[in-house]
Amino acid sequence: MPWAVGPAPLVQTSTDPRPEIASKTPIRTAVRGGGYHGRVPSEPHPATRRTAIQAGAPGVGRALARGGLQVASWGWAAAQQLKRGAYSLGVRRAARLSVPVLSVGNLTAGGTGKTPFVAWLAQHLVDAGHRPGILARGFGARAADGTSNDEGAVLRRLLGASVPQVQDPDRVRGGRRLCAQHPEVNVILLDDGYQHRRLHRDLDIVLLDATEPFGYDHLLPRGLLRERPSALGRAGAVVVTRTERVSAGSVQSTCERIRAHFAGPIAEARTEPTPAGLADELAGAAVYVLCGLGNPGAFLGTVRDLGARVVGSRLLADHEALPMDAWPDLLAEARAAGAECVVTTRKDAVKYATLPSEVTVIDMELVVSTGEAALLDAVWAALKSYGSSGSSSSGSVRS
Repeated sequence: MPWAVGPAPLVQTSTDPRPEIASKTPIRTAVRGGGYHGRVPSEPHPATRRTAIQAGAPGVGRALARGGLQVASWGWAAAQQLKRGAYSLGVRRAARLSVPVLSVGNLTAGGTGKTPFVAWLAQHLVDAGHRPGILARGFGARAADGTSNDEGAVLRRLLGASVPQVQDPDRVRGGRRLCAQHPEVNVILLDDGYQHRRLHRDLDIVLLDATEPFGYDHLLPRGLLRERPSALGRAGAVVVTRTERVSAGSVQSTCERIRAHFAGPIAEARTEPTPAGLADELAGAAVYVLCGLGNPGAFLGTVRDLGARVVGSRLLADHEALPMDAWPDLLAEARAAGAECVVTTRKDAVKYATLPSEVTVIDMELVVSTGEAALLDAVWAALKSYGSSGSSSSGSVRS
């Protein structure tokens, strides 16, 4: 994996024993899911610092910051309570579409593996003879082709054009447009929809990241929880993702906590890097990691699992793209750290029309390892309950 550009500038490297910290003036900030963040010469992204505060990192300044965030979280809790009350009392009513809606969402902010799970579920629906469409908010950086955000581009790559997508911050409007433009669609997957109560859904599937399933046990912004764990009571199924990143005992403890609030099916899923042969390509290689993810620590762990040595990293905020004019500096930084190549995710790669030859792209595939049958039974039951498995849909809005 040779470098295709000129010689590296002379930069003093760190003597830190951890291979992932190799940089000029290294900055060490704990990141969710494990691993450390080294950026040169800029400071860590504010989101990375905030996560360290939320996670309970030591320090007087961080403790004071947590106090301020706790006060702000009371306001968040009050707003969520008002929202729930408005729908529970019928003051606000959820809009219904003419096709069943299956929501895939989170209890926490940040990445839980929704995109690979949506791809997994959409493929199972296609294999069963359904015609799914995907509805999302479309948050974050646009893909290089300009048709969607990064996650939409990844889904299009995984599923092809036969699974239509609409991205709209107003999910009710977007759902209506999806039905009108694609009358063949007979089931909609609502991406990141658990807290979006304006649109009625026929099944709520909630994903919990095994590396931090309950968001440091505090509501936003003190922690990562969008809602309290008791909100799992309105879910139809729960999936614990990234189980490969923690011990079996940790997964069991998470499932026991879930059971305190939820009596339905619980599945367990892991993520696997593709394409095949990556382990042979990266085994023993010194690599530099670039990613803009909700949980960068999980990706760092995956790279190490492939046998690579992480000698440096640039961890961006979720959905953030590295400006094109910053690539030369990043490549120089990677060479100075001794990296043989730069490793990134497909979600990051789709933001660029072309990538330097030194970049290796890793795709992530979700595999449901436990509870798949019960999870799919919940899906089929929701479609059957809607009526004729959605096959009679005309694409109009149901009143």
